[in-house]
Amino acid sequence: MRLKPILFSLTGLIFAIGSIYVAEGLLNAQPATASDAEASNSITLLAAATDIPFGDPISRDQLVPQTWPKDLAPEGAFDGTTALLGADGTPPRRPTQTIMAGDLILASTVSDFGATVSIGRSLNPGTRAVAIRVDETTAVGGFVTPGDRIDIVLTQGSGSTLRTGTILQDIRVLAADTSADDSRARATRTVTVEVGQRDSQKLVLAQQVGMLSLTLRNDDIQLSDEDLSEITLDDIWGETEEIIAAPAPVAVPAPALTTVRVRRGTQSQDVVHDQ
Repeated sequence: MRLKPILFSLTGLIFAIGSIYVAEGLLNAQPATASDAEASNSITLLAAATDIPFGDPISRDQLVPQTWPKDLAPEGAFDGTTALLGADGTPPRRPTQTIMAGDLILASTVSDFGATVSIGRSLNPGTRAVAIRVDETTAVGGFVTPGDRIDIVLTQGSGSTLRTGTILQDIRVLAADTSADDSRARATRTVTVEVGQRDSQKLVLAQQVGMLSLTLRNDDIQLSDEDLSEITLDDIWGETEEIIAAPAPVAVPAPALTTVRVRRGTQSQDVVHDQ
């Protein structure tokens, strides 16, 4: 009779220990399941660990992985070093613009393997690169850098004929002086911009007839022709009122006179009559 209570006690203990193991297994499985689900919805992409200047070869030590949700991954991003750098011995890719630290490496911002990077290769189809002579004043104090968007203003004439107006808007800056590196502002003597064929001719002519100035912009709003119309000194000081001179007095012609000579005997006398 003593054996039955002992068997019941052992059975209860076994069930208790089994329940503990099952509970621990479920608790441990929940984080793993959540982690697996999160991993299946994310992707690892390559970003710049440091600034990679325009035209420099891209190397492995300049890269850092970033985890992105798959549905937010930008088009053209690289998900592995082999796709970006190629196998060992492959000629390097180079940035077609400066890639800042933390930015994803995109196919649109790097060259093909071993390709030479130049300003001409970064031009969009149908556009031209034109250099503009500027100084610290006309180039926004030297703060115009590659990649900026600008408007171009022409000032022409002198004295009372002085006028100015925007001739081109929302233009991309390709280079400042001979550098396409946008890492810092500097005293600039020339700015190279990307424009269409017709606008390139406008710029060449405009430099011969007046002074070009640049204005920085941070939007893509296209202004109307009325907003871009030229202004003159009258728009600054206000239009001057035209002074109307008093009419000159009209001269009244003197009446015509007739002289009649009257003789009385030996005497004569001139008598004047109005007509």
